[in-house]
Amino acid sequence: MGCHIYMPHRRSASKWDIWLYLNVENFESEINPRFYNSDTDTPFTNCMTCNVLLTDNQEYMIEKAMRRVPNLGVEEVIFEYAMCMSCAEDFRERMSKSSIEKIEAYFVEKSSGYVQMIDENNLSLSLDNCILTKKAKDECSEYVMNAHCRGDKMLYSAFPYMISDDAMDEISEMLSAETLDELDDFKSKHFNGPPEITELINPKRLIPI
Repeated sequence: MGCHIYMPHRRSASKWDIWLYLNVENFESEINPRFYNSDTDTPFTNCMTCNVLLTDNQEYMIEKAMRRVPNLGVEEVIFEYAMCMSCAEDFRERMSKSSIEKIEAYFVEKSSGYVQMIDENNLSLSLDNCILTKKAKDECSEYVMNAHCRGDKMLYSAFPYMISDDAMDEISEMLSAETLDELDDFKSKHFNGPPEITELINPKRLIPI
């Protein structure tokens, strides 16, 4: 399967409205291994927040933050999680209104006219360049990959997509003190491993975007 999907020029729509607008039921495939749980090398089975099983018709998001180590020629997972849509919406509602409005406006502005290249056999078409800044993945020191799934299938729309370190830095400047407190709490609750690991996790990167 291969096709193009165009991001609509919509000034008043929220980011979530855009994703739903673009979602086409026929565009789905088996979950690509790039979005597997790196600890088990298998698909995620539970929502990190509520622990619901991610089976059958359960829709959820996967976010994976990666760090490139050029001198070693490798990439490392900084953090990863799967979150059901109910928990993602609940988390979003705990963010400040000002943060949400600024992030949504940023997405609409930067992704307007974006052409999504869909090919489940070649995810590089979707993940090699930032959806917002167009920066190449190979030029990023860090980047985040996002996918939208239902049960054991990955859905194609604006998803999957990659967000560059530059875009994440710009988004972090839009976060209110209230939202930063929420992100700190989220990190403390869900990423409480060894200090040498948790210190790598920047709470500002944890927004489900």
